[in-house]
Amino acid sequence: MEIRMIGIDHQNASIEEREAFAFTKAQTMRALDSFRKSGAFEGCLLLSTCNRTELWASTGERDTDFLPFLCEEKGLSPRDWDGIAVKRQGSEAVTHLLQLICGLKSRIYGENQIISQIREALELSRKAGCSDMVIEKLFQTAVSAGKKVKTQVKIETADPSAARNAVILLKEKAGSLEELPCLIIGNGQMGRLVANALTEAGARVTMTLRRRVHGSQIQGSVIPKRCRMIDYDDRLKNLESYRAVISATLSPHFTIRQEDLSGKTFSSAVWIDMAVPRDIDEKIGEIPGISLYNMDSLGDAHTEKKSEKALRESMEILEEYREKLEKWFAFRENVELVKSISQVTTEDAFKRLEKPVSRALGRENGDREIYASIETAVDKAVEKLLFGLRDTLPRQDWKTCLAALKESALRDTLKTGKAKKREKHG
Repeated sequence: MEIRMIGIDHQNASIEEREAFAFTKAQTMRALDSFRKSGAFEGCLLLSTCNRTELWASTGERDTDFLPFLCEEKGLSPRDWDGIAVKRQGSEAVTHLLQLICGLKSRIYGENQIISQIREALELSRKAGCSDMVIEKLFQTAVSAGKKVKTQVKIETADPSAARNAVILLKEKAGSLEELPCLIIGNGQMGRLVANALTEAGARVTMTLRRRVHGSQIQGSVIPKRCRMIDYDDRLKNLESYRAVISATLSPHFTIRQEDLSGKTFSSAVWIDMAVPRDIDEKIGEIPGISLYNMDSLGDAHTEKKSEKALRESMEILEEYREKLEKWFAFRENVELVKSISQVTTEDAFKRLEKPVSRALGRENGDREIYASIETAVDKAVEKLLFGLRDTLPRQDWKTCLAALKESALRDTLKTGKAKKREKHG
């Protein structure tokens, strides 16, 4: 199975280590473009979330080490990260992906956002021209598996989202959320999820809104209901008045630095940094009156309830999809043989139909477009039948059956069964 991956995630890396490999969308596109131009991969996909960065690739027969590619994009030395990065290939990689997309490997057990994050990673791979047949099949199948688990299995957790867990953590630390003054920095998906959860709990929420980025007007910003909006540039004003400050942007830079708080006094304030790389200068956690938490704090905001029954049901569904992928990858070894049979059969059909088509059209040479359509139709029909063997025959019989079909297709005619004569050239 020609699939490999390398990853750095919350299970083996701290938030400081993870943010060293965090990619924005723009950085992901640049990295994918670089990977494509390197010629080292037949197809690749880069997944970067708050809790993990993973590079997936189809490599054919090549044994490629991915770590130098990731490190080069971040200006890091592979030697410093070899003991932290996890490498997987073949069946192990497939099993990891299927469990990942169901939230079984997430810091917040059973969370839902990973499906949309993987979909987005696949879309970026397509846009960068890096998605080949293997990447498409692998990740589309994984998404289907994830959706089936989510619809058929109830994985018990306090709540399957980082946003909800941020609210749970805030309630634990600040007490009642009713009329609690909160500032949310960031108007992206995560910021809006937190805003909605807080307003539902009765908090008074203020949210920042960027009107311009690099001189360009931002279109289509969504303003959550019951939220007061302020310009992003005004985020530092009246910070002392907020009992809770939550930052959730995609910016590679700090939204609040320690020096920004010089001369300000805080009392029992809870700050939560929901970004990787981090939005809030970690030194702010040393300021009296501020308790600072980050993404690594959120997985512990509640007791995970891992239902053995739900886990067993999930694994049964995932095994079904794993077997489908295993079978698909195994059959790929016979693709050239399938194409060869299809080509010979198409040529045979074309020769048989050439004269009848010409007579029917009333002209000797017929119509080239009709002939081309016939060839395409026969080719697709034959390939459909041959690929259907994948689902109807035991794996050990595939090669024997295809070899017999090829020999049959190479015979001179189906009526006489005479094999084509080949001249020997000495």
